[in-house]
Amino acid sequence: MQLNALARRQAGLPVESQPGFVARLNALIADLPPDSAQTVLDELAEADWADPDLIAALCRLPQAGVAVLLRSPVLRDRDLLSLLADSADRARLIARRSHLSPSVIDALITVADTATATALLNNRHLRLNAATFDTLTDRARTDIALRAPLTRHPGLTREAAARLLDVVGPDLRATLLGRFEGLYARHFHTTPPTDAAQTLHRLQGGDLLAFRQGLSRLTGLDRAIVDRALAQDSAVPLVLLLSAAGIDRAAFADILAQVQALNDGHPRINERHLAFVRGLFDLDADEARQRLLAIYSH
Repeated sequence: MQLNALARRQAGLPVESQPGFVARLNALIADLPPDSAQTVLDELAEADWADPDLIAALCRLPQAGVAVLLRSPVLRDRDLLSLLADSADRARLIARRSHLSPSVIDALITVADTATATALLNNRHLRLNAATFDTLTDRARTDIALRAPLTRHPGLTREAAARLLDVVGPDLRATLLGRFEGLYARHFHTTPPTDAAQTLHRLQGGDLLAFRQGLSRLTGLDRAIVDRALAQDSAVPLVLLLSAAGIDRAAFADILAQVQALNDGHPRINERHLAFVRGLFDLDADEARQRLLAIYSH
């Protein structure tokens, strides 16, 4: 192989355009007993002396067992990009290589089916960038099989983890919350809550958007009014919202802490005002709603 490649280069001939020579190599390997043939292919797959053009050409042969050559260290990016475009099976095997350049990873992500994307995520030799995690996280919204390998990947970014929170089940959600302290979802696209219990449950899960949607539905107030009320420094609008929604005052302390954590510390409250604020829960739902309308309807 090496002598043939060297001779063609010295003669100014392209190495990759030698189907006759590749066919002869294939015939030689095919004539070997299966075990011996695989041994030859395995050795070629590890050979750092092998000619890249010849290895790339052999990778395309229908000969059984040649897929092992896709892990060859001599294959260049241009070889890998060409090979992965040939078939999904080759792309999946390329995704298992111990080293891949960013351009090859990007190409794999672009054409990847579920098996190839999973192979990339399970390949701990690779360093995936934030853009890759973002792309795969978007895909995980409809591709359930990607959620577990994404959740458990050691390189998962905090932003991607937050985006996964609204699509994974309880077990994977617990894994994410255990890995990232204070993690809250920021990009929910799930169905709005329909009652107080769902509204509070979604808030506990870090979904401030669903909490606002739930309050709007429970109070009959426009989302714009709910959003303005929660953006205030004072906790009075929050208490009025909870009263108008029929949410018991006993939940106030926990709700306040969750909203502050998700809402840049708003609303704020000090001990001197706590008794007054709690007293607003004595208002019935309609009174609380009317007060909010009077404050924010202009």
